[in-house]
Amino acid sequence: MRSFYVAIALAGSCLAAFNFSPSDATAASGASRCDRQPVMQIDSARISVEPAGFTIDAFGVAESAGWSNPTLVVSGAPVDGVATVHFVACRPEVSAQVLTPIQVRQTLALDRTKTRQIIIHTKTNSMTVEITQPN
Repeated sequence: MRSFYVAIALAGSCLAAFNFSPSDATAASGASRCDRQPVMQIDSARISVEPAGFTIDAFGVAESAGWSNPTLVVSGAPVDGVATVHFVACRPEVSAQVLTPIQVRQTLALDRTKTRQIIIHTKTNSMTVEITQPN
């Protein structure tokens, strides 16, 4: 099977203004109960087009050590070909206050024929990924 990588464009230092409920993320991901919150920032992402949707490798930073179970949560149905995704993880109860790398690899079952852009939100920034389909 062939994977096609798409170009990534960082959406500047735009703040992620969204309505996000940690309980929604837990329910959507089927994960065990935890204090699921947006990670601090996204630094880069890679997306490949797969038969089941899009596989996303997202790399970012958590605001402290001990964050676990990172996941990507789709926020509703795509609008005009744009899917909104939140990069979240389980926040630790107690941890060292040190910036810590965090990453996730996840396949999202989004319609490959209609999705042209994915916006990944975190606590302090967002990243816009343009989807280019092969000819």
